[in-house]
Amino acid sequence: MSKNSRSKYLFKNTVIFALGNFSTKLIAFFLVPFYTYVLTTEEYGVINLIFTLATLIGPFLMVNLQDAVRRFALESNADHKAILSIEWGVIIVGHLFGLLLIPLAKMYAPISSYSLELYFYIVSLSANTIFLEYLRGIEKMKAYSICSVLSSLIIAVLNIFFLTRMQLGVSGYFLAYIIAFTFSSLIAIIIGKQYTVFREWKWDKTLFRNMIKFSIPMIPNSLLWWVSSSSDHIMVTHFINAAANGIYTVSYKIPTLISTVSNIFMQAWQISAIKENDSKDNDDFSNIMFDGYIRFITLFTGFLLVIIKPFMYIYVNPSFVEAWKYTPFLIIGYAFSTLGTFVGTPYYVYKDMKGNMFSASSGAIINVILNVILIPTLGIQGAAIATCFSYIVVFIYRVFDTRKYVILNFKKKEYVAFLSGILILSALCYVDIQWKIFIMLIIYAYLIVLNKKLIGTLYRSLKQRKMEKKNLS
Repeated sequence: MSKNSRSKYLFKNTVIFALGNFSTKLIAFFLVPFYTYVLTTEEYGVINLIFTLATLIGPFLMVNLQDAVRRFALESNADHKAILSIEWGVIIVGHLFGLLLIPLAKMYAPISSYSLELYFYIVSLSANTIFLEYLRGIEKMKAYSICSVLSSLIIAVLNIFFLTRMQLGVSGYFLAYIIAFTFSSLIAIIIGKQYTVFREWKWDKTLFRNMIKFSIPMIPNSLLWWVSSSSDHIMVTHFINAAANGIYTVSYKIPTLISTVSNIFMQAWQISAIKENDSKDNDDFSNIMFDGYIRFITLFTGFLLVIIKPFMYIYVNPSFVEAWKYTPFLIIGYAFSTLGTFVGTPYYVYKDMKGNMFSASSGAIINVILNVILIPTLGIQGAAIATCFSYIVVFIYRVFDTRKYVILNFKKKEYVAFLSGILILSALCYVDIQWKIFIMLIIYAYLIVLNKKLIGTLYRSLKQRKMEKKNLS
């Protein structure tokens, strides 16, 4: 594939995923103010706690099969009947084992009243994820995006109905998700013809072993990543209370925009990275993408730091406003997290799940240690600092470890300038001085000037594609 062709392929898939993912996350983002007005800080904390536990338990129930389904379905010689047989087998068995969650959840005080909600949420989410990943594996990107958008719309509509008209509280919140995931799964099954496996069941033991061999090492990786990204919520609940976790949860909403935007590109990039793995100029192509990626993340991160404090005052209920204090550290942490995801792409391409696991473990260990030390002394801010540093550690680890696959060229002077600008902006968030906003805007303008080349490239690319569409019409 030529440079121009593969760039177009990457751009096309990025746009498709953008339409799906960004629409999905945008709906969720604008629902947050609604949630902060109809739910108490304690209820919001309980909801997040269930989300956190689901993120932990899901990979164990379904042996983290979604990544293996996508990865093996992408191969040119893929046996789709066998893949679907394995997919359905794991989903059915996972649902049965998941029943054990109901009595176990009743024993954990913070969520004892919501054991059924936890079970149905986890199994519906896990199954839906696998069904949708198969669509990505057969390169039905539009269908994947459509399912994601429909699911989000259903969640939004039903949550408004269940929380306001029915006043079902936490139970209503999860009921909306369960219904939406079930509907999305049905659509994915129909579009991807995943039901055809029941006409001809094909159990390939060798393929099953290979898929399990790929996915099993990712379970500890998922566990370790959960420790880095989610265990702080449990620790905040433990060391402080559920209400504090509710506020901490809101502080995550702005930073996660970075991962939302990043994932749009990363979903497309992983597919392109696999397809271009054997090309002679793979390193050059990866470096071009990385340089553009780090520049974009810098600009987006800087923008969020400039607006975070004033935006939070109009975004949420006053009882949640203090969440802005914990956001700057999380913004920086998520910026490094997304960069670490890009740098870690070779693990996925070369099926090096051990490397992925070891890199994630470094962040997990740092996160736990710092949370135990900092939360009792600094409160919620301690959790934010721990998360930030754990993501930085993972990024640094992967930069050095993945050099055996792809050598990334770091433009040290420019990248140091980017980091300096971001750190100054984050520090200014906590300082009350005259003309603070003006100073922050000047610094951000400096970052824009440093990245004018990227902005120019994006502008020319969009202009070119408009011209191409015009000529075709």
